[in-house]
Amino acid sequence: MIKAVIFDLDNTLYDEKLYFLMVFEEFSKVYGIDADLFKNAYDDRFILHSKDIFTDILKKINFYSKDRQNELFEIYKNINCRLKLYEEAHILMDYLNCKNICKAILTNGVVMAQKNKVRALNLEKFTDKIVYAREFGKEFEKPNEKPFLETLKLLGVENKNAIFVGDNPHTDIVGATKAGIKAFRFINGYTSHIEFAYDYNINNLLEIKNYLEMENR
Repeated sequence: MIKAVIFDLDNTLYDEKLYFLMVFEEFSKVYGIDADLFKNAYDDRFILHSKDIFTDILKKINFYSKDRQNELFEIYKNINCRLKLYEEAHILMDYLNCKNICKAILTNGVVMAQKNKVRALNLEKFTDKIVYAREFGKEFEKPNEKPFLETLKLLGVENKNAIFVGDNPHTDIVGATKAGIKAFRFINGYTSHIEFAYDYNINNLLEIKNYLEMENR
């Protein structure tokens, strides 16, 4: 029986691109530049191949300096904004709540920024536990199995009684699998362009609801 569902955050429960676009818009206001410069540059191909988004995008629009990169990063960590969960995520969370199935989020990334996104999404009211993998050390972020195992421990659930849902095969799926958790790859956003042979792919979060209804009969 499945007693817990653990979710990735970015591009699994909401559209992370919207967060970045709000960051770029705020930065554009500070410098009086056209926010469309960022919007036109920030596409799936750019995100997929960028190793340092803030440096790379400023260079792409010919507006890079170290100070500007630092300022853009500060806005990313602290911007005051509102975000919305995917509608399917709302429905799934309500379903899990009705079925008394634990809900957790496990996310990589800069802790301050990830906490800001959680606040903007008002996610604390929807979930039982939120785990920021980098708090264990950057080397223990997904796909390291440690944050997965720690999340299970916090929930008081064994790996066989949990599933994981995430969009990035190299971090979410590989990490969950190493921890012995059945994982579903949500084909969504820029990571949908990553080639990765896998059997448990979903195109809509409500497929998780259907799976749980069969598994927990």
